[in-house]
Amino acid sequence: MTITDINFNCHQDEFYRHSYQTPEDTIALYILKSPAVFRFGENFTQKFRMSFIIINEKTEYSIFATGEVLIYDRIIIKCDSRSDTALSYHINTNTLYRLSACSKTDSLLNIILNEYYNLGNHKQELLEHYTSSLFTVLGNEIKTEDLLQKPPYYDKLLEIRRNIHSRPGEKWTVDSICSQVNLSRSYFQLLYRQTFGITCINDVIESKIKHACDLLSSTNDTVSAISLKCGYESDVHFMRQFKKMTGCTPSEYRKKHSK
Repeated sequence: MTITDINFNCHQDEFYRHSYQTPEDTIALYILKSPAVFRFGENFTQKFRMSFIIINEKTEYSIFATGEVLIYDRIIIKCDSRSDTALSYHINTNTLYRLSACSKTDSLLNIILNEYYNLGNHKQELLEHYTSSLFTVLGNEIKTEDLLQKPPYYDKLLEIRRNIHSRPGEKWTVDSICSQVNLSRSYFQLLYRQTFGITCINDVIESKIKHACDLLSSTNDTVSAISLKCGYESDVHFMRQFKKMTGCTPSEYRKKHSK
């Protein structure tokens, strides 16, 4: 395996979103130190406070901050053979895994970063050794995570969350959502927050505002039309929530981010 790029402790703003594609025979490892969501087509990952993910070769994906400053490490790796792949370490690609702590990965990443810029005779051998150790540490995290029991109704909650983020124009309410799993309102909201680290209604709002940001930056639709496409009945309510989430009005956002 050959490291082609490495970034340590990258900081992006709380509304960062970016799309990428991994080249052939190349994987991307992200170690996240703040919550983020990855999108593969119409599928969204979960959101954890600390996590990691390995993006497979020839994969189109997007990474979204979730209302907090996004902090992450990233290593781009060219795989020389099948034995280099993450599967060798029992890590499924394009899957976000919970990370218990960053202390072990930080120490290895510091060594890898130093060796990456080192001009010593054994640079490649050392990089392969420490990168392999990093994958081993991450693989052990998965084994520990597998021992933990999934929260109640996890699969159904994950399906609901995917629907919320893939259909932001719907008029979602907590009552209509919790009825889908036949749970009381209070118990549903408790499970949702424990599972995803965010309340259901805030997740709905985030999905709508993210969709609005995309429309503002990529279309010429009026603010009123965008408000309607995001499921708002009131332009005033939409603009109030948009400014609360982004710190600016829809018109100001468009001026800054229009393509």
